[in-house]
Amino acid sequence: MVWEPPGPSGPQNPPPWPGAPTPDGDPFTRAEHDTRAAIADPWWTTAPPAHRAQALQPRLLALPDHSWWMYGAWARWYRLHPADTRWFPCPPPHPTTTRHAALPPGPGLPPPPVPPHLLPTGPDFAIDYGPPLAVAGKAVSGALAYRLRSVLTQAALAPPADYPLGWNHFLHGTPSTIAATWNTMLWCAAVPAFDPTLATTLLELWTPHLARPPADQGRLRWLPPPPLRTLIGLYTERLRAGRDDAAGQIIRCMVMTAQALRDDPRFRVRAAALLSIIEPIQTGPALDHHALGYGDQAVEREWTSRCPPTLGAALFPDTAPGERLQLACYDLATALTPLCGQPEDDDATEPRHAAIALLAADLAGYRPDLAPPIGDWLDPELRTLLGEITTDTAHPLRALWPAHGRPAEHLTPGTPQTALEILSAAAAADFAWARLGDGVPVPDDGFPVPDAYAHALDELQATTRPLTTETPALPAADPGPDTPHPEALSSTPGA
Repeated sequence: MVWEPPGPSGPQNPPPWPGAPTPDGDPFTRAEHDTRAAIADPWWTTAPPAHRAQALQPRLLALPDHSWWMYGAWARWYRLHPADTRWFPCPPPHPTTTRHAALPPGPGLPPPPVPPHLLPTGPDFAIDYGPPLAVAGKAVSGALAYRLRSVLTQAALAPPADYPLGWNHFLHGTPSTIAATWNTMLWCAAVPAFDPTLATTLLELWTPHLARPPADQGRLRWLPPPPLRTLIGLYTERLRAGRDDAAGQIIRCMVMTAQALRDDPRFRVRAAALLSIIEPIQTGPALDHHALGYGDQAVEREWTSRCPPTLGAALFPDTAPGERLQLACYDLATALTPLCGQPEDDDATEPRHAAIALLAADLAGYRPDLAPPIGDWLDPELRTLLGEITTDTAHPLRALWPAHGRPAEHLTPGTPQTALEILSAAAAADFAWARLGDGVPVPDDGFPVPDAYAHALDELQATTRPLTTETPALPAADPGPDTPHPEALSSTPGA
């Protein structure tokens, strides 16, 4: 997206935001409150980037270590580290003393320039995605399983000759309509790591069609999400064969699968994003025909362009895998925060350091060689920390690693919900760096961190009431005037 300077007819100064009282608390809490108040004002979504930057610059914060912090796009904090010239997503400091040491811009403390792509646009704050959740802790509902069974029954009636499928993942003679439903289910999962004791009613629906049923890898069943282009390929193959009717049936199977899944919060956001892309094809079958001759990559651009701005981050695994890793590490730090001690305690652990320690735990025993390229997507502090923990067997943060299949004592969750959120965030980070590593397969015995928290979840659920996975319903999609491009985080490693 090209940002234009404000025109001469535009307002020279942005109007003030609502006069809601600023909460008492540390500078980070106040800056986040004021930023949200500004974005909620009607003028924000139509304001030029220069006016947005002008409104938010007073909300930037500087710490004594010469780092700058900003609450920006996608409702995330960003840090400008003094060792670099780039902004990176970074959870805010945890210790109370550090948070209270932050200062706003002032005389002798001029703020750095803020890249336009870090400025919130409004739609990126419109919904709360909630924490990413693996398919664990609670079985899928009987109603969802019933709807999916009905979809698969219809999909299996398609003649294999009209819907050819050459994938060895499925039995010979399986129509591509079945592959469309399977890949839609995996794509829509926020974190496609499944508890095999709970997901049986879901995964067994496809067992009659699979050449090899999914195997357990450690405590969980890992099913890496397919790229969006896999779904596109099933659709465009029929279009190129001159079978627009069959291509429409492929889309219909995807739509019905996503519609069934969106009632479950573990699938809801990505299912809503996919439906916003493919439902228009049902009313306009020729919608993508103009891009067909330029290859599936061109069709993918058409598909992603139809996703509303409010759901743009749901496409990051396909459109911005490096940024997806950044947000996954952010989510992991957020999930670990309740276990990192009280902010006022001197011995509290910084959650972002704990997140990098657990990321290193899954890397070190399997692919330590990937730590440098993965670190390129992290800010200088966390990049250095990842390398040190991965290579230094005596590093003190290794004390946070799981041991004997259980979480470290310091990071042992006290509630099933905390265990589920850490399990899910750690698995999401593993999927993200595996995608960056050109599709690194999941090890046969799984990853140690998600496995450890899956065992902790089992033990906690045995003594407490069952989990709920309720999240707020998504509002109706509003295209909005614009949304942060994936470059809102960075478009190249470390950028």
